[in-house]
Parts: sequence; C-alpha cells; structure tokens
Amino acid sequence: MITQVHNDLYSHVIQLEQCSSIGQVKAICQKYLQTIGIQYFKYSWKPPAITQSEQVAFWTCGDEWVEQYQLQNYGDIDPKMRYADSHYLPTVWDANIIKNKLSKKQTSEIDFWTDSLDMGVASGITIPIRGNAGSKGSLCVAFDTDSADNRATLLSIYETWAMHLHNRVESLYALDQLKSPLSEREQEVLKWTVSGKTCEEVAKILYISQNTVLFHLSNLRLKLGVNNKHHLIARALSLGLVDL
Repeated sequence: MITQVHNDLYSHVIQLEQCSSIGQVKAICQKYLQTIGIQYFKYSWKPPAITQSEQVAFWTCGDEWVEQYQLQNYGDIDPKMRYADSHYLPTVWDANIIKNKLSKKQTSEIDFWTDSLDMGVASGITIPIRGNAGSKGSLCVAFDTDSADNRATLLSIYETWAMHLHNRVESLYALDQLKSPLSEREQEVLKWTVSGKTCEEVAKILYISQNTVLFHLSNLRLKLGVNNKHHLIARALSLGLVDL
C-alpha cells in the first residue's frame, strides 16, 4: 500500500516537471490528488512583493461553492488562507470541531464556515509553503468527514506534493519573467555577481575580460528587466534563478 502511494506520487512528480504552463500544472495536480482520494483542493501562490506581480491560484470545488465564495468575497477572510499566510506548519480543520464552535459562537468567521459546511467543504488540511525571496503559497485539500482520519495519515504525502507543486510554479514564473533564456555564460556571471564578486573577480574566475563581464551584465539587466546591478541581484534572487 505505502509503496504504491509513493510510486503514484513520484510518477506524477515527473509529469509535473514536464509541465510548461500553469494550466498543465493544474490538470496534473487535479489528476494526482484524485488518485489519493482528494476531490476538492485549492492552491495559491504569491510572488515576492518586490516583483509586484499577481498571484497564481487554482482550485477545484463545486460550482455552487465557488460562486458563493466569490459572491461573498471570502477570499479576504478565508481562515485557511489567513492561517497559511502567517504560519509555517500544516493544520487540520475538522467539520465536527467547526460545528461545535459555531454552536457556541466561538468563531469570527461564522458565515464562512456555515456556508463551507453546507457545501461539504469543511474537513481537510492546509499546508503553508514558503518559496524564494519571500514568496508564499498554500495547498488546501478537503475531504469528507467519514474518511478524514484515514486521509490525515497521508500528511507527509500532501506536504511532499505541495513542495514539488510550489517549486514547479515558481520555475514557470521565473521563465515567464525573462525576456529571453539566459545563456550558460550569463548564468555563470549572474551566479558570481549575486555571490558578491566584483567584475574584476568574476573575470578572473571565468577567465574572460572585464569588458566581457560587463557585456554579459548588460544583457542580464535587459533580460531581467532591471536598470542596475543591485536590482539585478534582487530580481535574480526573487525569481530563484540563483541560490546564495
């Protein structure tokens, strides 16, 4: 059983790494989660604030719940999303506990949880994710109350999938931000520049002239859409193009 679960996970991870668009990522994510009994999920990713780019989000829920969610602007108060934004550890949300809190009016999100219960999306797990240079994300999976205990034992599988999913989304985002792909030499110049080396030091390390280093830096600024060396470094880090 466990062996099959892991085989399913990594076969879908391979498919995930081959995705070239967010639409393909969503399709693979939905396909994989359904194989482990998850019908509804929501994935969201916020790029680093420095990029001022829009977040990525996709989910699968009943049309009625999606319509209600958007109509009531629940995205602003969704406790699962708020939890993921300020915490690092996964949390389990349980329909029975929520019902108990509602009966005692011990929750500030009464309308949200009431609607969530009515729509059958009130038991599951939220996994916060942290990425490059301050990016944040989360994967929320929902399941029916009867099988909640069994599926909660697969937490490590959900976490592993969430990390691979997040990594692929960030990779696609980084590629999308580039004007054109970086050459091998540009990647080398970028790596050493981000590490704090001067033009002279980079030239010595790579056995090229300082003018050639400056030429590559100029191309890098153009491809990353920045105006100076400091912005180049910040942009490269935020996109995960290099590691410190």
